[in-house]
Amino acid sequence: MWVSDSYEDIELQARTLLASGDYAGALEQYQRLSQRLAGLKPAVMERRPALRSLHVLSLAQQARIHHWQGDFEQALQIYQQLNDMAPDRGSTWRGMTALVRIDMGQTEEGLDALRAEAVASPGDPIAWLRIGVECEGLGLLEEAEANLRRAAANASTPESQLDTYLALFDFYRAQGRVVDALAVWDQAWADSEEGPAYVFPLYQMMWEHGHLDQARRYLRQEENPLRKGFYQGWLAASEDQADEAARHWQRVAEMNPMDFDDGQEAWAEAALRVDIPAQEVLSVIQTVLKVGGVSSRVLLLKAIAEARLGHIDDAVKTLESVRNVRLMARPRREELPESSWVLLDELVSDEELKSQLHPFFEGCAADTDVAA
Repeated sequence: MWVSDSYEDIELQARTLLASGDYAGALEQYQRLSQRLAGLKPAVMERRPALRSLHVLSLAQQARIHHWQGDFEQALQIYQQLNDMAPDRGSTWRGMTALVRIDMGQTEEGLDALRAEAVASPGDPIAWLRIGVECEGLGLLEEAEANLRRAAANASTPESQLDTYLALFDFYRAQGRVVDALAVWDQAWADSEEGPAYVFPLYQMMWEHGHLDQARRYLRQEENPLRKGFYQGWLAASEDQADEAARHWQRVAEMNPMDFDDGQEAWAEAALRVDIPAQEVLSVIQTVLKVGGVSSRVLLLKAIAEARLGHIDDAVKTLESVRNVRLMARPRREELPESSWVLLDELVSDEELKSQLHPFFEGCAADTDVAA
């Protein structure tokens, strides 16, 4: 059993706070941990390498939090400190430094650093994947595609093949290149004896690009009743069949969402669309979050349920958590996408309350300023 306020206990507290989205609390605990470890004599660190690893971890987490929060200079200083302290992991620190520089506007310097790392390890698919993702985020689409393809070509394990081909699928999906996306989707699962583990990206993609018949064809392969019923309703709604959509969503809402391994986000949205009490929806989402089902979509639906209950402070806090998730992703984004605002705007009727949530979304802060 860990001793209260031991090094391990402080790290656990920090990790728990970080997982809950409390960046300030996590940063404080990681700083406390690194300060205590920095006070140990070098001989102690030599005898106990686990403490040295914990020190490196605490500093790395501080750098990441500073990066996510936009404290770029502080993040760069800590990565330099880590490079001096743990030069054996220099490639990691250089890669993270490059991402900070990209986010602070030093785009070419950051990309050049990533390119140098990839050239130094040409067989590493993750190095090429990272460049591809960053170039896509910056709108450098030709370079993005070339590097994503290079990542897939260098993938030598089933896991890396899956990761790289799915990244390429996401790229083609975002560009509306449906035929190319389907081709790399098949390549992603080529080594799987059982085939794809899920199919929802396919019918979502077909719906996004207006191929409703093909969306239905892929939806028939969906084995999760929550997702299947929700998207059957969504497709009906896309063709102005409101009553048919409501019937599908009502059937989903009448299911017990916790009887299934996943798909609870589909249940929550269906339930909100057929006016299941918001408190009931919120209770299910809170249960999902407790078992680790954190995603931007789940958190957004939680904020919508809270808003329907009139719990504005809770909704604001939840949207802050959604923003934190986006700050952690690549590319880093400080605002929520317009599509998320469209969903909230549709499912929440209180205009005054919505005006307080408006600034979290892309383009909305400026609109709010003008309105003011």
